[in-house]
Amino acid sequence: MEQKDKYERKDEYDRANDTARDENGKEKKPKRKILGVEGDLIYFMTKAGHVIILNMLWLVSCIPVFTIGTATTSLYYAMMKNVRRNRSYPTTEYFASFKRTFFPGSMLTLALAVWLFVLYHLMVIATGQGTEMGFFLSRVYLVLMVVTAAIVIYLFPVLSRFTMKLSSMVKLSFVMAVRYIYFTVPILAGTALLVWLMFFHLSYMTILVIPGAWCYVCTFMIERALRRYMPKPDEGSLDAWYYE
Repeated sequence: MEQKDKYERKDEYDRANDTARDENGKEKKPKRKILGVEGDLIYFMTKAGHVIILNMLWLVSCIPVFTIGTATTSLYYAMMKNVRRNRSYPTTEYFASFKRTFFPGSMLTLALAVWLFVLYHLMVIATGQGTEMGFFLSRVYLVLMVVTAAIVIYLFPVLSRFTMKLSSMVKLSFVMAVRYIYFTVPILAGTALLVWLMFFHLSYMTILVIPGAWCYVCTFMIERALRRYMPKPDEGSLDAWYYE
């Protein structure tokens, strides 16, 4: 009765308790006001700012070319841990991942560059033959390039999450690309479309936003695939953010 005395009417008491607890007795999270300091608008602008910061870091990190894989790995890692899981700061997580995956990411980038260059060169030669066999071989090389692109979709997220041999990462990425073809196709198509739009129709300034924003969108699909291959979290784990 003492607690109810704090309220002028019983219905006010009931409403106050309804906002504090749900029907199962669990505490509800307070709703954010749209224009408050912790409101939805401020929250959205903060996250958008983090995406742009990570996008800029990714662009700068890609300048040496052989670090593209490491930069992409770090972009995905920081996008998940900071932007989606609200841990730490974008720059902190990005550089932590960049330092940790610099060597394997660089090796994968160089290997992929050589592989794609060889496939493209062979495709050009086969196309120039002007024969039916040449046409057939050119299509085979093209298919191999598309399959490689599908593997790359999962390869660097796998590098950001797992510790294993590079060959095992490639095998796992191939399995994921086939098993989750319903994610692979839209990600490939969306990436190709955005690249085409940025280079031929949109302002070049969009490169400061679109790659990071597209990475954010892709995490919702790729993360569902990654979780199928992750071990169950330990009970004593301090911050298993990737299981949330």
